[in-house]
Amino acid sequence: MDPADVVAGIDGLHPRTIRNYRMQYRLARHTLIPWLEKLGVLPQPAAVIEIGCAEGGVVGAFVERGTSLAAGTDIMGPLLTQISDPLAKRLGFDITFSEHDVIYQDPLPEWRGAFDVVVLRDVIEHLDDAGIALKNIAKLLKPGGVVLLTFPPYTSPFGGHQQLLGTTLGKLPFVHLLPKSMFNRIVTSGDPQNAEEVERLHRIRLSADDIHRAGPAAGLQLLAERYFLLRPVFRWKYQKPVPTIEMTGLKGLRAARALAMEAAFVLRKPAA
Repeated sequence: MDPADVVAGIDGLHPRTIRNYRMQYRLARHTLIPWLEKLGVLPQPAAVIEIGCAEGGVVGAFVERGTSLAAGTDIMGPLLTQISDPLAKRLGFDITFSEHDVIYQDPLPEWRGAFDVVVLRDVIEHLDDAGIALKNIAKLLKPGGVVLLTFPPYTSPFGGHQQLLGTTLGKLPFVHLLPKSMFNRIVTSGDPQNAEEVERLHRIRLSADDIHRAGPAAGLQLLAERYFLLRPVFRWKYQKPVPTIEMTGLKGLRAARALAMEAAFVLRKPAA
């Protein structure tokens, strides 16, 4: 049975947990893993770690395919101990979870140079310094290993995560690109718990071009990049037949890179 369906059948789980696991697992199985396989950078078995793994569905999909080592980190320790680890055990997935901050903490000694793949899905746009993050992540990789990262550029329709504010204006695309004084009024009228993160994203303003610069600065080579007008994850997130619309053919246009709802990169550590 599909692990996401197994999770959906577990009594007592919050609907958000079920949705998130389904979204993570199926995105990895149907999009992320096939992309890495097509690029020829996913050994069988592979050592895989996800930074910001949340419920662990992405790592679970890699384990199902075959892993020699599987790990997930997140800054939310209770999520890992109360949800991610119990779900993995229930599904029979051997995954090591660890509370870890990729910006401020060096990798665990046993994880240095241990992984073929590091996954960073919708995380890097929340980090204050993408360059420092990628330098620390590079330490996890074996020679020839890769980082797969995805994120919504800040200038994309909902790149400011303004929908987290829970306000009517926050549901509008591009509202985060209003003059700062106007946007600040929208932020302060929204959910205080998420307002700080929305303000942080406004300060970071991560773009695809930033990754073009930060990757090589971290000693990583750009192997592949993709851009989406409608994200692959939408069909799993909303459980509706939302088409994936790719616009990678327009990547040479700065406006296309800026407006894409998702930018995805595979960065490789040079072989020894």
